[in-house]
Amino acid sequence: MIALKPIYFCLTSAFLLGYPTIAQTTKPDALTTASKPVLDPSGAAPSPFSSFSSVSSSLKTLGIPDKESLKKQKDAYLSGIIPADLGLKVKKLKEKRAKQKSKAKLLKTEYEGLSIIKSYTKIGSGDRTIIEEFHILRDNDAAKPFPYVREVFRYFQRSGRVTSSIIRDEGTGLLLHGPYKRYQNGDLVEEGFYYAGMRDGRWEKYDGKFMLIDKTQWHQGVLAESRLMYYDSTHRKIKEIIPIDYGRTTGTYMAFHENGLLAEEGKYDNGVKVGRWTQYHPVSPGGRRMRSRITQYAGNQWDADFEPFIVTEWDEKGKTTFKYDKEKAIEEDEADN
Repeated sequence: MIALKPIYFCLTSAFLLGYPTIAQTTKPDALTTASKPVLDPSGAAPSPFSSFSSVSSSLKTLGIPDKESLKKQKDAYLSGIIPADLGLKVKKLKEKRAKQKSKAKLLKTEYEGLSIIKSYTKIGSGDRTIIEEFHILRDNDAAKPFPYVREVFRYFQRSGRVTSSIIRDEGTGLLLHGPYKRYQNGDLVEEGFYYAGMRDGRWEKYDGKFMLIDKTQWHQGVLAESRLMYYDSTHRKIKEIIPIDYGRTTGTYMAFHENGLLAEEGKYDNGVKVGRWTQYHPVSPGGRRMRSRITQYAGNQWDADFEPFIVTEWDEKGKTTFKYDKEKAIEEDEADN
C-alpha cells in the first residue's frame, strides 16, 4: 500500500491540473463518419421529412396500427352503423319532399284535382271579430255533395256568410272546396278541408293559446273510420252509416231506404243511443221527408236508469197516430210504484 501512493497521487494531480488523459486521445466516431449530403437526381437537396418513410414499419413493430389499417377499421365501423341502402333512402326522402312542396303549391290553385278560388269573410268587430279564410270551386258544378251528408257548407255572397243552412233568397250558394281556416280575434281556432261542401281530411280546433283541444278525421262528409253499408255490390245504394271515431261508435248514425231516402237518424255516445232518434217513411211527397216516429233516449251514456219512450208517431200521410202524454205517463209510473 505504501508503494502505490506516489502513482495515485500523480494521476490525481494530472486530472486536477488539466493534463490530457489517455481517454482524451480518441475523437468521437460521429466526427469521423460525417459526410456531405447526397443530392437528389434533380439536383435539389432531399426533403427533411424523407426520413419518416420508415415510420409506418416502425409503428407495426411497436404494435400501433398504421394509416391503412385505421382506414379499414373506420370503413368497417361505418358499414356497421350506416345501412347499405342509405343512398336509396336519401333519394326517396328527396322525392317525398319534392312531392310535398308540389302538393302545397297545388293547394293554392286546386284541391283533389278541382280548381279553386280563395276568398275571405269577416263577421263582428273588436274582440269578437271572426275571419274565415276558405276556398270555393271555380266551377260550382264540378262536384256535388252526397245526398246522405246532412251538413254541406256553402258561401253566400250577398250576406257574406259560410253556413250549412240554406239562406232564403240567396240561391244554393257556392260550395266550399279546399283548405279552410277560422280566426277569432286574430287567433287560429279551427282549420280543415272541404270537398264539395263536405268536411274532408284532418280537422283541428285550438284554444286562445293555440293549444289543440279537438281533432277529427273526415272523408267526404263522414268520419273517416265510419263503416258504410250498401244494398248493392257496386256501392251505389247506401244502406247505413255507422259513425266510428277513434274506435268508438260515436256521432250521427243514419240508415236509408232502398230508394235512397233517409230511414232513421240519431246519435251515439260511445256505443249508446242518446237524445232523440227519428224514423222516416220511404216516401217524400214534394221532396219533403215524412217522419214516422220519434223516440227519446237518455241525454248521455252515463244515464243508465233512463227508459227510452216514443214521443210521437205518424202515418205516411202525416197524420199523428200517437203522442206521448207526459201527465198520463207520470200517473202510470206512480201507479206501478
